[in-house]
Amino acid sequence: MWPRPERSTLPISRYMTAAPHAIAPQESLAAARSQLREHRIRHLPVRVGGHVVGILAERDLDMLIDGLGMDAHARTVEEVMTPDPYCIFPDAEVSAVAAEMSVRRISSALVVDAAGRLAGIFTDTDALRALAELADR
Repeated sequence: MWPRPERSTLPISRYMTAAPHAIAPQESLAAARSQLREHRIRHLPVRVGGHVVGILAERDLDMLIDGLGMDAHARTVEEVMTPDPYCIFPDAEVSAVAAEMSVRRISSALVVDAAGRLAGIFTDTDALRALAELADR
C-alpha cells in the first residue's frame, strides 16, 4: 500500500479575493448588473454597514431580467438577493469549504471577519486555482 501524502493546511485566505466589490440592498438591479459587468465578476456580496446580509449571482440576475423580463430599474437587490449566504472565516480549510460548496451546490462563499464584516470572497474559480496548485506539488 502506498503511503498517504501528508495533509497540508490551506487556509481560504490564501486563495480568496480580498475586499471584493459589494452592493447595498436598496440599490437597483440595473446598478448591480452594471457593477458585475464593469468589474467582470459573477458574484456580488450584499452588505449593510460592512456586514453581509446576502449575495447576488450574475446567473440569477440574468435569468430574472432577461429570462423573466423583470424591470431592472424598478426592482431592488434586496428583493432578489439570496439572504444568509454561506459565510466562512479566513482560516477555514480550503478542502472543507470546497466540500461544503459542492454539497450546497453553490459557486461562492463569503469570507467574514470575527465581527461579521466582509473580508473576501472564495469562488469556484479560486477552488480550481487551489486544486491546480495542489496537483503541481
